[in-house]
Amino acid sequence: MNYSEVKQAAARIKQEFPVLDYFHSLVRSGFLKFEGIHGKEYFFGFLEQRTGSIAVDDKANVWYDHAAGKGGDVIAAVQEFENKTFFESVESLSGTVPVREFLPRQKPEIGPKIVVEKVSEISHDALIQYIRGRGIDLQDIAPFGKEVHWRNKGKRYFAVGFPNESGGWVLRSSIFKGNILGGGTSIRILGTVKGIKVFEGWFDFLSYLKLSRATDFKAIILNSTANLSFRLILDVLEECEVVDLYLDNDVTGEKCTINFIRVAQLFRYCLQKGSPTDWDLEALRGSRDKIGILLSNMKIIPSEAMEIWKIQTNVSDQRCHFSGFEDVNAFLVGGVHK
Repeated sequence: MNYSEVKQAAARIKQEFPVLDYFHSLVRSGFLKFEGIHGKEYFFGFLEQRTGSIAVDDKANVWYDHAAGKGGDVIAAVQEFENKTFFESVESLSGTVPVREFLPRQKPEIGPKIVVEKVSEISHDALIQYIRGRGIDLQDIAPFGKEVHWRNKGKRYFAVGFPNESGGWVLRSSIFKGNILGGGTSIRILGTVKGIKVFEGWFDFLSYLKLSRATDFKAIILNSTANLSFRLILDVLEECEVVDLYLDNDVTGEKCTINFIRVAQLFRYCLQKGSPTDWDLEALRGSRDKIGILLSNMKIIPSEAMEIWKIQTNVSDQRCHFSGFEDVNAFLVGGVHK
């Protein structure tokens, strides 16, 4: 790319590439943890931080690290977190290099690699009290969770740990929420699979088990809604169209639920029409309106799209069962079924 091309690409990237998507990719890589939404901003933090300091304004499409006193657009984020030059960042985001998950190169000051020192059955009083405070009995969590002790930058920590599909640990305690050794989803198979159930977090999954005593399903625990990618949704639909969604009763949960159902409707539409469902997901990279681009690529006009959104699928929104509560775990703790 010459200078003129770089300038044009940079202008397009700043306008079209969502900063929020980039920070969620850093969560998936295990480099950052997602702290949640406060007001109109999404907060992220490094694993060793108790409270995340990086705020992302999705509407303005900018980020700011309150601890470091720096921020900017998505190009500035790649420069900061992947240690790239401006030219390298633009080239990477413009898709002129092979598409890949963002793998940030940690800087020396971040410290040595996190070391897991012990994994055992849960026995620490503080963790037992934390689990009980979430409405879960120790015997119910035992088949899934462990007590994980790890060391980071010379300091030792411990928490309840759940394994994820990347070989890392999802860690939870009264003072810590994050991942170590890689992020990603967790999957559990119970009995003979007759459907798939999708949960945001492990305690939602455990709460559902306690409330329903259900078996014979595959559970996908997202561990973060950032992990609910188009690729994951398609993989689920290709495997089994009977899907129950137990996402949170908040703005993000609503958005993810609607998005999942719409992808399922478009998937069913393509099957009915005999159209291919191996969609070009690379073409959606960095887009805010992925479904809109898919419709455009398929040459589906607005009136036809309105009919697609009426198609009945076997993907169901289960949030009505814990209406008035933030999530399944809050419903359990609220004492509705005690």
